[in-house]
Amino acid sequence: MKVIKTCFMLVLCTILLTGCSLIAGGDDLLQVPKPSEQFTMLQDQLEKILSEGKTYVTPQSGSYRNTVTFEDIDGDGEDEAIAFFRDGTGGRIYAYAFAMKDGEYQQIGRVEGPGSALGSMSFMEADGGKEKLLVLTWTLSGDVKQGLTVCGVQNQELQELLDTTCTDYSLSDMDKDDTQELLTLSYENVERKTAQVYDYEDGKITLLSQADATQDIQNVANITEGQLDDTGTQAVFVDNKFENDNGMQTDIYVLDGTTLRNVALSSNTSTYRSTALYYCEDIDGDGAIEVPQLQVLPGYEDKEAAETLWMVDWYRYSTGDKAKLVHTTYDSPTEGWLLEFPEGWRGNVTVSLVSSAGSNQTVFVEDRRPEDPILTIYVFTGDDREEAAAVDGLIDLGSTSDMCFAAKLGNSNRDYRITGKQVRRAFTVITNEWK
Repeated sequence: MKVIKTCFMLVLCTILLTGCSLIAGGDDLLQVPKPSEQFTMLQDQLEKILSEGKTYVTPQSGSYRNTVTFEDIDGDGEDEAIAFFRDGTGGRIYAYAFAMKDGEYQQIGRVEGPGSALGSMSFMEADGGKEKLLVLTWTLSGDVKQGLTVCGVQNQELQELLDTTCTDYSLSDMDKDDTQELLTLSYENVERKTAQVYDYEDGKITLLSQADATQDIQNVANITEGQLDDTGTQAVFVDNKFENDNGMQTDIYVLDGTTLRNVALSSNTSTYRSTALYYCEDIDGDGAIEVPQLQVLPGYEDKEAAETLWMVDWYRYSTGDKAKLVHTTYDSPTEGWLLEFPEGWRGNVTVSLVSSAGSNQTVFVEDRRPEDPILTIYVFTGDDREEAAAVDGLIDLGSTSDMCFAAKLGNSNRDYRITGKQVRRAFTVITNEWK
């Protein structure tokens, strides 16, 4: 009993010292979090479905991964509810929709999935987001494609608007009319791989156009929606992997009126790269998406090394002009940083890597004078990383939760010299997720 009293007093002191207040009733400490008022109002409807022998199921991927999601789909100011079930433990999958009527949730329809699992759920926005369509994917066994169903609430009932199959899909307002288009990618046909774009208008989804994808690709690695160039043209960038190659190629889709075009297939600059490490992204933060191209750093073409070191050229594409080189970087995705390469370093500066306990060094040297460093980037990871990065002579480049970055200038000749100010401006800690 003495031990129990002692533990209680320690807990009490901890609470008081941290400024926390005790809950009034002892029974409250044992209570589980209360469900939301919306869920409580819906519970009777859910119980009826469960009593039929169905069980809950959740989407396997995507931003919406709950068994029940509340969202105003029809734009009336009241949230509808979407709930997912399956027959038993391995039967067919159902999406039920409920709407608030006379102060309670009532079922307004359901759709039945053709697949063995619920892949994902997302919302396709129409009329500036005032109306939302439900986009569901279903996992189909034994095939690379997946089922895709689009539904909407019309006349207070859930209506199925599209039922198709695809390899992957994207939602983007490609024509800037405040309604998203649905772009589907179909790679299951070995003879011809294509992309299709669907539009939603007057309560119907129609196929606008289709275009060829790169024909030798196997699957989709990443999809990025954004601006093509400074004209504001919207595009969908699809990074694709090859079946018998570690490389990757990007297809770039734009909607020209009602015609879907793959800009990458007509460009003078290939979007192929021999490694799948790098995806398209807005590398300089100006709103336009750039496509990476890889160049081997000097000295690594014939060098037997554990890894090839790359200089990454970032190109901006357009519907008419040639692709334009806008940035060149050296990237260290494993350590989470990149350095913009000065133009004069191209073909003249290479990199060597040095590792030791608690730190890694990336040394930039003139190809012909490896003994004379131009710049050294330090990544400190040990327990004393903050102290190590603060040593005199090092330039502070920031930190993350487990790494500290610093730089040291060399005594290189003036052709390749870089200042501390230039280093800080060129260095970036990668905060986005590397896929």
